[in-house]
Formats: sequence, structure tokens, C-alpha cells
Amino acid sequence: MAWSREDAALGAKQAFGRLAEVAANATDAITGVVKDPDAGANVGTESMLPGSDATATAAGAAHDNDAQIAMAAVFVVFLAISFEFVMDKFKLNFIPISVFWILLGAGTMWVVGQFETEKSTLLNPEIFFFLLIPPIIFNAGYGLEHSYFFGNFSAILGMAFFGSLITAVVIGTGLYLLVQSGIVGVAVSIGECFLFGALLSATDPVGVMSVLNSKAFKKLDKNIKTVIIGESMLNDAIAITLFKTFETMLLQTNGNNRIEIQQDIAFAIARFIYTAILSLFTGCAFGFGTSAISHSNPVLKKHPKIEMLLTVFSAYICYCLSEFTEASGMIAVFTCGLVMAHYHQYNMSDSARVAARELTGLSSLISEVVIYLFLGMTCTRSLEADTILFYDTSLIVSTYILCQVARAIAVFFVAIFVNYQSSDSPSHNPLSQSSDSLNWKEQVLLWFAGVRGAIPFALAVQIPGSSRGALVMATLALVIITTMLNGTLTAPLAQWLGLNKESNKSPGLVKNFSFQEVENLWADFDTMLSYYFGGELAKRRADAKRAMDESPIIEAERVQRVQAVH
Repeated sequence: MAWSREDAALGAKQAFGRLAEVAANATDAITGVVKDPDAGANVGTESMLPGSDATATAAGAAHDNDAQIAMAAVFVVFLAISFEFVMDKFKLNFIPISVFWILLGAGTMWVVGQFETEKSTLLNPEIFFFLLIPPIIFNAGYGLEHSYFFGNFSAILGMAFFGSLITAVVIGTGLYLLVQSGIVGVAVSIGECFLFGALLSATDPVGVMSVLNSKAFKKLDKNIKTVIIGESMLNDAIAITLFKTFETMLLQTNGNNRIEIQQDIAFAIARFIYTAILSLFTGCAFGFGTSAISHSNPVLKKHPKIEMLLTVFSAYICYCLSEFTEASGMIAVFTCGLVMAHYHQYNMSDSARVAARELTGLSSLISEVVIYLFLGMTCTRSLEADTILFYDTSLIVSTYILCQVARAIAVFFVAIFVNYQSSDSPSHNPLSQSSDSLNWKEQVLLWFAGVRGAIPFALAVQIPGSSRGALVMATLALVIITTMLNGTLTAPLAQWLGLNKESNKSPGLVKNFSFQEVENLWADFDTMLSYYFGGELAKRRADAKRAMDESPIIEAERVQRVQAVH
């Protein structure tokens, strides 16, 4: 059967129409806005009874539409991933590829919007947290260089915890003062101001990874790169803790109940300790448990598919269990990835080890693409006239300036503490620089690289109160601005600062007396753990033993060859 040009055009129109419907469902779901939920609910129900010809026809049409929308979606994702080739060809590697993904998503939404016929809410926004976020965070931990991570641990912890707290307080206080002075034209309560500051206090791991994984940062100093990535992974706990604390305070205020500040502070501290400890425990439990299984069952090496399935299954269950227990799934799965990378991957067969790394990298890439395509589509959809969701220029500009000022203050104070701690040692050499310290160039780059992403936007839609619409749109605008502006200019800034090259700083721990003891203690502890969980040390021992066992055989074969020659 020959297809005419009209048939092809009709099929394309149907595919884009279906894609528009799904995109509308997704964007409405993330904003929580339901438009005409009952429209068309009872239309034609008498002709859709089971067994009728209309039912069969409708089922066939729905099947064809699903095939068309799947084809269109896969094509858009493939096109987004293919942008890397275009960037290489036209020397655009200084621009984060996430910028192109946002633009592609915005353009796709504009095209499919021409065929949009329905608006409904079908997609749960939790799909972000349970399908798209875990692969990105796990891959970050699984592929991180441990020596640089623990070598910069003080800087990472300082920025993740104290930096997030300082940023939240500065943004919340500054926004409230601007609202009271009339500079910001949106009526935002003090509770909403601090709630907004809490969700913007943390740099987003998805946004940071999308920027730093671009080819423009291949030669970036590994120490500062590790600090930026590690901070974005760990500050999730403090950001969510602050967000939940301020949310509780806001609800209590709306209920006209008296708030005891001491109780709120105690609650915040207790919740943070609970979140951090439980998240780390869960991640370590699944990481070490998986390593013990793979180490104690060498027969698994004959089944690479099971090895890979065990890796993916453990990581995902770890994330889901942490979320179920109200801990931080991101910290848990990141910790799980660190432990698995140190032990479990060396217990796997060579084929499974390579395939697992490629699989986690591919799944992380696809998740990042889908997230930024969605943000671009949401950006285009948000431009429609809406009485609930609207942009306020004064709020967006003020918030962006506050974010930059707050992060500058946080980086400055954390750097003072980190540099003092790293130099407070009798053995400190002032001519050398430890990996834990932060010089002024690194502080500038750390300040400017504070990119926000999908996670703050997903938190923003949970804000209660009458100002929710304006705050959601302000968050979306900040995600777009920081990704396009900060993300694009970070590579030239690093080049100008001279940080886009290998550093002479050692990745090891700070060599003062206390940290040297900790390092030696960890080496002994790691050696002991390797007997139970395997890992690189166990693999080295096994390889050495195999070499010793094979050396007499090899020597005998060499003697036989010599004798045969003579």
C-alpha cells in the first residue's frame, strides 16, 4: 500500500497532536494546575461499551497514537543527545549541552502546541524523583575519584552544610526586606520567603553535572571540580531539611498557632541528624551488602547479566527505601555508588564491570536529557496567559541577585574556615598548598558555578500559600538563567582564572598529624574490609597469587622453548 504525501502529513499531525497532549499533561502535573478536569469525561460513553465496534476502533486508534508518540519522543531524545556532535563540529564546547536541551524542549513544545487540543492532568511529578534522579546521582558516586573526594572533604562538607544554611538565611531575609520595601511587587509572607530561600540554598546536582560533564571542563582542576560536584550531592540533605522545617512553620503560622523558635530549631537539628545518619547508613548497608554478595559468590562472574542486575537493583532499592523512611535518597544512593565503586565493581567479571559503567553512564545521560527537555517545554508552556502561574520581573531579578550575593557570602566564610583548618598544623608548608584549601581563584569559580536545576523546581511546586504561582515561575526562571548564563560563562571564567588545567595540588588528605593518623587508620581498616567485601585490594591479592601460582608453569614452558631451539 503506497502512502501519499497527504497521508504522511496527516500522520505527522496526529503524532504531534498526541505529543502535545502528553506534554500538556506533564507540564500541568508539575505545576499542579488542573484545567477542565471533567471536560469530555462522559462524551460518547454509550458507544464505548465493551464488545462494541466503537471500542475496538478506539483501541486501535489509541494503539496507533501511542506508537506515534513513542516514535516522536525517542526521536527528540536522540536529537538532543546528537547535539554533542554538532557542538564538536562548530567548536561550541564552552556552552553546556544542557542549554541546547532546554532550547530544544522549548522549541518542541512550541511546535506541538500548534496541534494541542486537550489539557488534563495525568502524570505524577514524582516521576522526577523515582525514575530520573536516581541514575544521575548513582552514576556520579559510581564514577567519582575517591582520592579527590576525600582529599577535599572539609571544603565539601563546609559548602554543603554551612554554605547552604548561610545561603538560605540570606535569601530569605533579603527577599522579605525587599517585599516590605515594595521593591518586589509580589505579596510574599516571611514564611514563604524562607521557604523559597531553603529550596534555592542548594546547588542542584543535575544542573552541576550537566555543566561540568561538558567537554569544556575536561581539563578543569580535579580538586575544585570535585568540591563543586560533591557539594551539590551532599547539600540536598540540608536543603530538604530547611524546606520541611520552614514549611511546617508556615503551616503553623497560617493556622494562627504560636511558634516556639527554640522548638523549631531543635526540630531542624534533629531532622538533619536523622536525615544524614539514616541516609549514610542506608547507602553503606546496600553498598557493602552488594559487595559481600559478589565477593562471596565468585560463580556470579559466569553470569554477567546477573551481576549488572544486582548492581542496578541494589542502587534503586536503596534510593526508594531512603525516600520511604523520609531520609535523603540522593545521599543514600550517592553513598551506595561510592561503596560499590570501591568494592563491588572489582568483584565483577571484566565484561560486567565495563558494561555496568557504560549502562549507568547512558541511563544518567538519558535522564538528564529528559529533565532538561521537560524544563524547556515547561518554559514555553508557562508563557501562556495564566492567572495562577505568572512571571514577576522584580521577583526574578531580585532573587537572582540575592542568590549570587548569598553564595558569595557563603563561599567567603567557608573558605576562611577551610583554609584556617588546613594550615593549622606544625608540619604545614606555606609554599605548598593542600588539596583541602581554597585559594581566591577557586573561590570565585565556586561562587559562580552555583547552578540551579530541576530539583529546586520540583520543590517549588510544593510551596503552600497564595504566592505559590509566582514563586514557581521565579524558580523556573532562575533554573533557566543560571543554566544558560552561569553555566555558559563558567568555562571561560575557569580559563581566565587559569584553573582549566592540571593542578599541582595533591589529591591526598591534608598531611598534618591528625589527618595522617586518620589516613593510616583508614588504610588498615580498608585492608580488613577487603577480606569480607573484596574490592581493589582483594583483586590485587588474587592477581598476585595467580601470578605466583602460574610462575613455575611459565618458567617450565620457557625452558622447554629454549631446549627446543637448541
